[in-house]
Amino acid sequence: MRTNITPGKNKFKRYVVTAGFFALGRALESSSHFEKEVKQEISSWKEGFSFSMNVLPNGPSLVMKKTNGKLKFLGFKKKHDADLIVEVKNLDTAFQMITTQAGAHHVYAQHKIGVIGNVGDSMTLIRLIYITEGYLFPKILNKNILKKSPQMTIRKHINRMHIYTIGMVFGK
Repeated sequence: MRTNITPGKNKFKRYVVTAGFFALGRALESSSHFEKEVKQEISSWKEGFSFSMNVLPNGPSLVMKKTNGKLKFLGFKKKHDADLIVEVKNLDTAFQMITTQAGAHHVYAQHKIGVIGNVGDSMTLIRLIYITEGYLFPKILNKNILKKSPQMTIRKHINRMHIYTIGMVFGK
């Protein structure tokens, strides 16, 4: 039986998730230039490896690719042939993740996120996101999404400022 029910289109949530995906993409790209942990994580991915994080059914997407040993933010258009596709079940779930109301591990445990591709690669991506969220969010917000907040040294605070400024604008 078919119905005329269509998914809700909350423009505010869509905008927040898109802005969050932009910030996450730029922060991942920027941190892949200088953060040792990020470089170590992506070293297992082959050159040209790409991932697409999509909000179902027609929500925003985040697409990135490994180029020259670093991550490159490609934009918001779904990449159907990506090596790893992460599908967030709906806009509400993505909104909760972006606004630090729910961490990826909680969402995954509740089956609100799905993965197409190698599960090991998805675990690498989750670790990358957690490293990056440690830079993006202050400790008071991290407690909701990270199992353990990272130890912020002077160097990490300098890196955070780099990500907030040069990283967000240029991705470097």
